[in-house]
Amino acid sequence: MNPILKVSLGIAKTKTFRGLLVLFFLYKSLFNAFTADLLVPKLVSHFTMGRMEGSFRTFSLFFGIEVKDLRLYPGLPFDHTPLLEAKELRLRYNLPLLLFGKIKISEIGLKNAKIQIEERSGQWNFVSLVKKSQTSIPKPTPEPKPPLTELKTYLPLQASAYIDLDAVEFQLKRETGSLHFFSIQDLSLQTELETNRFTSIPFDLSAVNQIDHVLLSLNASKPIPLDLDSEELRWKQTIPMSLRFEWDRTVSPEMFLFTTDIGKDDILLEVRKKPVQLGLRLLSDIHYDNQLDQVSINQLDLRVLGQSWLSLSGSIQEVSKETPKVNVLVGKSNMQLTSFQRSIDQLYGIIPEMKLSGDLSLEGTGIQGNWKDADANLKLKASQLYFKLGKSKAHSLSSAELQITSHLNLGDTKPQTAEKPFPYLMSLKISPSHLDYNGASLSLYGEYFESQGLDFHLKVDKLQLGEYVSGLGGKLQMDLGISAESFSSLLVQTNAKIDGFRYQLDRSRSPSSLLGLGLNANLVFDRPFGLSEIKISDLKLDQKTITGNKAIDLDLKGNLQLGTNLVANVQPLGLNIQTSNLLLVLPLVLKEKISPIQNVLGNNPKLKLNARYSGSGTTKQIKADLGAELPGLEMKDLKLAADVSLLGAETNEIVIKTLKMNAFAGIFNLSANGKLYKNGKSKPPLGPYFGNLDLKFGLLSPTKQYLAKGLSFQGDLGLNITIRDYDINGEFHSKVPVISYNNQKCPGDQCQAYLLEEVVAKIPIQHNLAENQEESLIVGDKSIFIKNYGRNHPPNLTIGQVLGTHPNIPNLPFEYVKRQKDGPGLSAFIEYKENYANIESLRSYSLDGLVLGKNMVFNLGNLDPKSMEFRGNFLIRDIDLKQLMAPKVRDKIDDGKLKADLNISVRDLSEPVANLDLFFSIFQIGRDFGKSALNVISPQNFLIDRITDSYSINKIDVSLSKGLVYADVYFNRSLLSLLINLEDGKISQQRMPLANFLKRAQSEIQTYQE
Repeated sequence: MNPILKVSLGIAKTKTFRGLLVLFFLYKSLFNAFTADLLVPKLVSHFTMGRMEGSFRTFSLFFGIEVKDLRLYPGLPFDHTPLLEAKELRLRYNLPLLLFGKIKISEIGLKNAKIQIEERSGQWNFVSLVKKSQTSIPKPTPEPKPPLTELKTYLPLQASAYIDLDAVEFQLKRETGSLHFFSIQDLSLQTELETNRFTSIPFDLSAVNQIDHVLLSLNASKPIPLDLDSEELRWKQTIPMSLRFEWDRTVSPEMFLFTTDIGKDDILLEVRKKPVQLGLRLLSDIHYDNQLDQVSINQLDLRVLGQSWLSLSGSIQEVSKETPKVNVLVGKSNMQLTSFQRSIDQLYGIIPEMKLSGDLSLEGTGIQGNWKDADANLKLKASQLYFKLGKSKAHSLSSAELQITSHLNLGDTKPQTAEKPFPYLMSLKISPSHLDYNGASLSLYGEYFESQGLDFHLKVDKLQLGEYVSGLGGKLQMDLGISAESFSSLLVQTNAKIDGFRYQLDRSRSPSSLLGLGLNANLVFDRPFGLSEIKISDLKLDQKTITGNKAIDLDLKGNLQLGTNLVANVQPLGLNIQTSNLLLVLPLVLKEKISPIQNVLGNNPKLKLNARYSGSGTTKQIKADLGAELPGLEMKDLKLAADVSLLGAETNEIVIKTLKMNAFAGIFNLSANGKLYKNGKSKPPLGPYFGNLDLKFGLLSPTKQYLAKGLSFQGDLGLNITIRDYDINGEFHSKVPVISYNNQKCPGDQCQAYLLEEVVAKIPIQHNLAENQEESLIVGDKSIFIKNYGRNHPPNLTIGQVLGTHPNIPNLPFEYVKRQKDGPGLSAFIEYKENYANIESLRSYSLDGLVLGKNMVFNLGNLDPKSMEFRGNFLIRDIDLKQLMAPKVRDKIDDGKLKADLNISVRDLSEPVANLDLFFSIFQIGRDFGKSALNVISPQNFLIDRITDSYSINKIDVSLSKGLVYADVYFNRSLLSLLINLEDGKISQQRMPLANFLKRAQSEIQTYQE
């Protein structure tokens, strides 16, 4: 027997051979054209709502499939029209090559095919192809993971693919919507792709490095018929759409080719049944010549309406070398936007509303040189350029000419630094250029050289701020200069003026003013474009009224250090204000706040500030020294020193190391130190903070010194307070020999002068910020005060005497409080605790008589005026009212002595007059003043005159409640009582408005001054 036959029979008898033979016949019985024709359509019908028709020529698990006369029908109601039909469909691949690390798709081919997408009654045919899936149970949302930057394959792979689409038609039909029909025919596409071996696929542009060869060819042989039908637009035309891109890195030198012919110079449309002619075309021819090692840009032309808007030409030589040479230039550039606008006007309603006009050109723009030594320049010219999209802001460029030239080293691999953030930029020059934009004029020029530094200048004129910054208005004029030896330290100089400056604040708008700004600063960078410090050597800002009168003058020097440790220094800041002019340029919301303190500020207040702010993490520190002049208070030496730290991310603690203020040559002083902190309680006492503070306020002068506004002072007067959470404790003290005041019109008829001597006080203070008592202290139980009866506390407030000018006699001294031989003219005991002041044993010697006060309570409550209240009883004994009269009137009065009791009660001090209850009982009064009292209460007539002439007044009771006056005048009986019978011996007046009462009283007082 033949040895070879014998060996073969031996192998055939083995189990392995018989097993492989069975697998082979099983594979061939499943994967063949006959089985595919029988099973695949049934599988399609089973797993989808559609059906499939076709004839399989090839059906292989390892090498792909090939189908002839393929038709794919969707489900109801589109089952009669195929979604896809093709004369031939090919999907060829080589799966066994995966064993060698290769992914090879030999061909994805579609020939003489038609894809038809259709919509009826809102339903699409491709949706009806897929069976509806059952509602799935929602899965829990996984925790977010960082996004992938690449796809790992782990095994080294190499891929190749080829796609061939020939004579493919795409068609879209719709019953609803504005677009009814769209068709594109004879579409052909060929692509080839080959890669080198890779173990990962990055998701960025570095994936290009894995491509060895790529080819993209679209409609290379013939133009494409297009057909579009919509409610507004009808377009049926054959348009060139050819594109070929090929890049092959497998050959040396590399091969590159890019050509296009897309669009036409005459595109014919029908818009709303009216013919429209447009034109848009892109022509390009870029290829790589192996012999010359050169990429030639033979043509790159963008045409609009037959005109070359942008035409490039040039070459890139010595491509394979390290430093290829580039020579690319814009040869033609003529953008006539006015004619283009006439064309797009025909598309109104199809494209967004747009307005274009003017001419624009980039002719002369280009780049020349090699990768390490290139010259680039930009030339832009515009004339009467106008652009507006819809209702947005219009852009008008009436004239523009910009020319920039630069020298580049694009091969420079040096890292960016603060000194050279553009390491590839060797030099740059801006020739004198200008832009006239929206009525504003901008001109600029300058240059930069790597070895010499930079020097640029910008001038702006007639720039309307309101068009660019919301809430601001005015016309800006500015000169800006930037110079430096490198980009790490830029010197900035600018002078700016804003004519008609105005701004919006809240709902009010400031009047127009003139604003000037001058700045000399140094910008320091510690990394590329990383601003680290701003050094301001001089900043001047002034604001004037529209007529040129100065309102504000600001001068500032300092620096700002940026970064994690923020530091700001102001050394110094000077501010001069002309108050009357300032009010003319402020918006109403600020004018209402400044006007009430105008008298305090004066006409020309001045301020000088040295301050430092530093912040690191959650710790911030503020140090400041402030000096000010307030002419309104005649204060020329106000000084404030502060050292405050803010701790915590949400400022949980404020540490006041130093807070001192003094003025009037050190006579006035105030100091504070301690901490403010949050502890989570709902209603902290000081805003959101609890206090742990020590406060001191005082006036101290060993000799009599003039302070301000006619006020002179000698002695020691002060208030010391400690704040611990809700509790405020302290003491008011006074050892003052003299306090004097005059209205600075002395001597003279209008002189008003007053003198207080020997003011001695020591009053304790205790206040609870948590107090929220709603019960009244002046209504209800008074036992807390009754218990004090019989206990005569020694006075803790005494005033020796009070002298002043006579109320009716100019330049005549008068004793308002008269000193006694054995004591002061006024004394009282005052105790402030539990949020109310209790005033006892008030005794004042005035007008040769005595005024006593008792049962006096001033309740401050929670410091809300609505909750404050006061009550008190006053006993007036033997005061002589004649002393208040002028001499010629005083001699006509027989008896001016007065005895009376006065009771006052008021709640809600936010409206004290309306809430005042007063009872004034006069039980001894002279005839003259009694007659005047009756004239105030009752209108004068013959009967009243007879009564006052014949009756003597026994008592007068006057009460005030809710703004109404009630009065009773009681008479002693006389002979006239036999003829005139007074009911109850009195004359009454009920419910007289307080305004009428005061008017009558003022009129009666005038009779004594005439």
